[in-house]
Amino acid sequence: MNVHITCTPEFSSEIVKEVVSILNKTKGFLEFSFDEPFTNEEISLVNPKFKTPKTLESLTFDEFFGLCQGYRTITKRKLNIQDDEYVVIVTSIHNLKDWFSAFHNKDIFIFGLDWEYYTKHDDKFGIAYEVVENIFQSQIELNIDDVDNEPNIHIPSIGCINDMCMEKVDVMFKLRTADICDSCIDRALEKNVNPLLLQHIKELIEGLRNEFVSSNRLSSKVKPEVVYIDPERNIKIGDKEFETMPLQKVLFIFFLKNNNGIETRLVSNHQDELFDIYKEIRRSAVKDTITNMFSKEKFGDPSFVSNKTKLNKALMNLLGKTLADFYMVTTFVIEDGINVYKIDLDDKYIRIDPKD
Repeated sequence: MNVHITCTPEFSSEIVKEVVSILNKTKGFLEFSFDEPFTNEEISLVNPKFKTPKTLESLTFDEFFGLCQGYRTITKRKLNIQDDEYVVIVTSIHNLKDWFSAFHNKDIFIFGLDWEYYTKHDDKFGIAYEVVENIFQSQIELNIDDVDNEPNIHIPSIGCINDMCMEKVDVMFKLRTADICDSCIDRALEKNVNPLLLQHIKELIEGLRNEFVSSNRLSSKVKPEVVYIDPERNIKIGDKEFETMPLQKVLFIFFLKNNNGIETRLVSNHQDELFDIYKEIRRSAVKDTITNMFSKEKFGDPSFVSNKTKLNKALMNLLGKTLADFYMVTTFVIEDGINVYKIDLDDKYIRIDPKD
């Protein structure tokens, strides 16, 4: 399936080319191409507001989708864009809802600025993620016109591709977790999304996550600090005390103890080990608290995912983005497409004293 990515005339074509290059590193069902942007004359024919671009501050969703349709029409002879192919327009022009992006059928627009502010990293990573996110959302027919009643739009954020991100900085967690929750996977299966497309989407967001983290680490000389768990199960990272809720502490200690990773589909099989850790933290621990982590909540999202996301946020708040990457529970792909949750931290930085 072809995905044509272009931009409005004022936006940098070089950034869009970098986005396409990143996406094409992960081969699969989708094929991404950079297409030359509108000329000033062409875009003015589609929307006369572009005749005076210096006074143009924002557009409605319908106007952006109109640009996508106009691009299909104007470039039809040259590019021969088919109706079942995606058109993505990246822009520096604001939309009236102040969203990162939106889709209608196979037309997508993405606001291309300020990603460095929200992700503390290059714009290209955030834009590339939004391309994949909107393709997934269009495939599962997500109802973005009724956010409050759409069960697969997550408010608050849980670390899933369909998080609403009312707090815009939460988009960073989507990039770092590279996750699609069980409920959203179920929705994709119900909508008969092509399994090859679904697998490619998952591989794309995981690849973007790894590119994002690797690039971030290469640009920094920061080294991890020792994480120390004392016999009372208090946590210190370097010289900082890490205080968090009991269930999040359970997950943190569990993944430190299993730092080779646990298959994402098998985490619920480790409830006994999780409960053993919970008993070390709380004298009044009951098994149901752990069991309920893997039951379904209001919108069908496992509370395991919610607690994992809250744990990662707490680490970010304590350590900052660069150092927190070493300690966050994230998704990795190992051979044969098997996904694991793990903390990507060498054993030499982990010290867990036995319980008294």
